[in-house]
Amino acid sequence: MRAWRTVLAPAASVLAALTLAACGEPSSRETFIRSDGSGEYSFPVAMPDSTAAYDILFYTVVDKVPMAPDTLASFPMLVTWKSPSGRYFSETVYYPVALHRVLYRSGIVPAEAGDWSLSVSVAPEPEGLRGLGLIVKTIKTEQYGE
Repeated sequence: MRAWRTVLAPAASVLAALTLAACGEPSSRETFIRSDGSGEYSFPVAMPDSTAAYDILFYTVVDKVPMAPDTLASFPMLVTWKSPSGRYFSETVYYPVALHRVLYRSGIVPAEAGDWSLSVSVAPEPEGLRGLGLIVKTIKTEQYGE
């Protein structure tokens, strides 16, 4: 019985340490919103650390007839950011239909830590658009020399 205790006690300690390490903040978050035909999408974007950098990606699928003469190459998206303090920034970007996942911005360091809002308006919404997804990845700041 004593021999089992000497084996099980260290194993239980290692297992507990691994469990606690797995409870950390995830390095990426994904949100997908199905299309309702309105072309309006709104995502919460948590950026709690103003010293960290973040990569932002969009993803979607557009059902279309391959090689049709009027095949859509890209569609415009009006992207509007709202900061935790209520300040706004907007820009128009183009999503290439042939790609399922697109890097929108890389290495964003937020001016303010907190919960941001990202709204996307797709007008007109392309036929066959299934919805729009957002991926927010936290990047270790060592990659940026900090």
